[in-house]
This record gives sequence, C-alpha cells and structure tokens, in this order.
Amino acid sequence: MRFAGIAVLALLTVGCSGVRAPRVETPPPAPTSTPSPSASPVAVWEEDLNFSGELNGAMKAVVPVDSTTRSECTGHNSKTAGAWASRLFGFVGSDVYGVLFTVAKYRGPGSYSGPQFTVQVHRLDGSAVWQSSGANQAILTVGDDEESGSVDSALTNLSTNQPALQLRGNWSCRT
Repeated sequence: MRFAGIAVLALLTVGCSGVRAPRVETPPPAPTSTPSPSASPVAVWEEDLNFSGELNGAMKAVVPVDSTTRSECTGHNSKTAGAWASRLFGFVGSDVYGVLFTVAKYRGPGSYSGPQFTVQVHRLDGSAVWQSSGANQAILTVGDDEESGSVDSALTNLSTNQPALQLRGNWSCRT
C-alpha cells in the first residue's frame, strides 16, 4: 500500500508540473497627452453666412453633431415631397446659433421668396429668436445640386416684433 501511495504522489507531481498559472497581461501605459477630438464628418459643411444688426458676425462652418446641434437638410429629390428644408448649427462669435431654412411648395432648384420661403435664426437656449415674415425681404436660392445656394433676408426679433437682423451669404449642406 505504501508503494501505491508513493506512485500516486509521483504521478500527481509529474502530471501537474505542466500546468502553468494563467498569464496576466500588463495594461498599456497611459497616454502622455490628451488626444485631439476629431471633427464629425458633417463639420466639412462650409458656410459663409454673415449676420448684422442685433447679432454681428459670421458662420463659416457647422459644428460637430451632438444631441442639440444636428445639422441636416432634405437636399436631393425634395421636389417630390413638395418641401425643402435645412437646419445648420455653427459658431457666430463665441456662441452657437441655429439657422433654419424652409421652402413650402418646393419645385426644384431656383429662387424662393417669402412667404413661400422662411428663415429663422436662434440661440440654442432660445433666449433670442429672429424670423423672416411677410413684411421682411427674404430670398433663398437653391443651387442645381440642391445642397448649396445663397440667402439674403431681413429678420424680425420675435420678442420685440421689430426688424432687427440681416442675414446674407452662401450656405451648403450634405444629404
């Protein structure tokens, strides 16, 4: 019996000698500098919108997308739906503003004026809103690609109901 106990012990020793502890990998070192955020694909939308009056400055590009600043447009083939719209968000000075263009009874590329065309400019927090109205001049030109064009519009401050903002320039969007 003693011999059998020694044989079992020898087999266990030899059999377990090939078992290794699991390997634990060392995590990579922490980065030495903070990576730069990459721009959203939508950030390539170039704008050349100039604001004067109660808001002065220019919007040169849209901001990267987040839950409150999703720039978009209906673009190509909007004629079949009978409406065209674009919503742009970008910096004017140090604040982000939204610009909303809408065309009712859209018939394809060309020029549109009020009341068929309306434009609204607003601060993200809603503390300031301007909009074109029947009494204001508002002209939007939609290019052949339906993703670019120009605007020239007088807007009314919706709090005071007084003409207070001029918007002129070129816009672009991507669908």
